[in-house]
Amino acid sequence: MGNELFRKVIELSGLPKEVITKELNDILKEMKIEPSQVTEPELRSALARYLRNTIDRYST
Repeated sequence: MGNELFRKVIELSGLPKEVITKELNDILKEMKIEPSQVTEPELRSALARYLRNTIDRYST
């Protein structure tokens, strides 16, 4: 499920593919999760972390 789920989320995000792929890969690496093995709950957590990071980056 991992790769298919990961690609679908990237596609549906509406964000530039290269940017969101790198950001999520970096976050998953921090979480010690391979994108090819990511589960839905893990990806949900990674996306939440991405949103928090983005909000923190631009709210100061």
